[in-house]
Amino acid sequence: MDIFFEVIKWIFFFLTIVVGLFFLRGSILISPEYYTIVKQLLVPGYLVFCGMMFGYIMSRLRLGYDDEHPQKNKIYIRSFITWIVIGIVLAVIYIFI
Repeated sequence: MDIFFEVIKWIFFFLTIVVGLFFLRGSILISPEYYTIVKQLLVPGYLVFCGMMFGYIMSRLRLGYDDEHPQKNKIYIRSFITWIVIGIVLAVIYIFI
């Protein structure tokens, strides 16, 4: 799970830059029709990644500095599943409301 979360951190970092650039200059770079379509795809995906990152942060807070915790993977998996579900719920709320 450590390698998985390291990859997710870098994807989240890149996606944060893309979303930031999109909201700052997206309307200039993309036509208005495509802007709304890209926004409808980009924001829900970003919300799911935000859920994953909150799960990672919560699991790191639970583990503290103990890298040899006996239930380390169990904590990672539980927080990953919980927060990805919350991220999906946020994405669905964004889509339908």
